[in-house]
Amino acid sequence: MEKIIDLSDGEYARVYDYQLELLRSNPGSTIAVTLNPEILNINVFERMYMCLDGCKKGFLAGCRRVVGLDGCFLKGAFKGQLLCAIGRDANNQMYPIAWAIVEVESYESWYWFIGFLQKDLQINNNGEGRVFISDQQKGLIRAVK
Repeated sequence: MEKIIDLSDGEYARVYDYQLELLRSNPGSTIAVTLNPEILNINVFERMYMCLDGCKKGFLAGCRRVVGLDGCFLKGAFKGQLLCAIGRDANNQMYPIAWAIVEVESYESWYWFIGFLQKDLQINNNGEGRVFISDQQKGLIRAVK
């Protein structure tokens, strides 16, 4: 594990390069990176949101107006949570919309994620005409409201 951690040393310093490459190769995508505001002397990764333009346009053009929201643990050398928004396509198959890596699953992280999702999916009128499915965990209900 120490070798893996040592090999990844400095990778988080390149997260903005990754963001720029995603935006260059996927114009119209939403890629947001947040650093920990409590640590000022060095850049400490906190969150990253991704909604690729193809996923966004595909969902808006041909998927049902149903969005599943869920989170899961990231295990291994680097801990965190993966938050995701999944849709249903015309064949009733899962369709990835957006995902984020966050420090913990909480009201604050869900609110941050849903704020970007709302803009990407052009959700207005308190989500009228859309269905959101979730497991009601860790502040999600409050964040959706």
